[in-house]
Amino acid sequence: MAQALRYTYDGLPIAPDEPYGAAIVVRRAARYLILHRAQHGPAYEGDWAWTPPSGSRQPGEAVLGAALRELTEEAGFVAAPADLRVLDLSGRWVRFGLEVAASTQARVDPEHDRFDWVDPAEAIARCRPAAVADGIRLAESVAAVGIAFRPLAAADLPALVAWQNAPHVARWFPERLDLAAAERKYAPRIAGESPTWVHIAVVDGRDAGFLQHYQVGDYPDYAAATGMPDAIGIDYAIGVPELTGRGIGPQLIWTYLRDVALPAHPAARHALASPDVANQTSVRALEKAGFRQAGPITVPGEQASEQLCVLDAIKFFGERS
Repeated sequence: MAQALRYTYDGLPIAPDEPYGAAIVVRRAARYLILHRAQHGPAYEGDWAWTPPSGSRQPGEAVLGAALRELTEEAGFVAAPADLRVLDLSGRWVRFGLEVAASTQARVDPEHDRFDWVDPAEAIARCRPAAVADGIRLAESVAAVGIAFRPLAAADLPALVAWQNAPHVARWFPERLDLAAAERKYAPRIAGESPTWVHIAVVDGRDAGFLQHYQVGDYPDYAAATGMPDAIGIDYAIGVPELTGRGIGPQLIWTYLRDVALPAHPAARHALASPDVANQTSVRALEKAGFRQAGPITVPGEQASEQLCVLDAIKFFGERS
């Protein structure tokens, strides 16, 4: 990676060991699991020390692995990576959500002396400091959806064109493709004759948008602009307006990396995306999916500067074979 890149969050540099840890906000039948810290001194006296399952990463531990480990250690749940949904992976502590069956039972570990399942208002009132309570608020605001992907087919092109020309998307896709132009552009990708692979995103059984992945080095101008030829590049759009603004974007990005893009590029250490610098909604979705801003870039032939965002795949997902 180019040495000039510096990851930032809210304008502050991200240290190599950040994020420090993870919280997992667990919901069962509209009630949240909160754990009470065992009293280990005056700082913990009283009835305020409630949190969702959470804890620090161990040295060299992946963020996802740390979240799953803490969930088991603190609450007794054994979960798979696909069980966790992204709430917000930006900043120094990340937050995942987990939906469990109504019959699911928890248990306390030595760090806690009791637990409770409470409604959102009660969970927010008990959890301190405010940043801990914000995890409950976030879980309430982020839609829990089923996500799947399938390869783009010729029959999907009318929907793809409609999505790219939708008012909330068209500003960021200046080509303004019609169906004939889309057939020319995407036919090689559908046939597997292009280094770019395109997938339809299916949200709760509904075709909702598209994502694509590629190795950056297959596009020399982009590789030169980013300085990361070995990285995975991704692009994406939610085409259905009513599915925007519900926290679905970060979940789509994270799930696509986990299930599609990273398995297709097992040797890649980094994933990147570079939306228009003015597209702050997209930049924020990437940050919530674990990407860090690495500075603006200019790609030859593009009309606007792009904000390069980079995800350290090893840090978040761990080593892959």
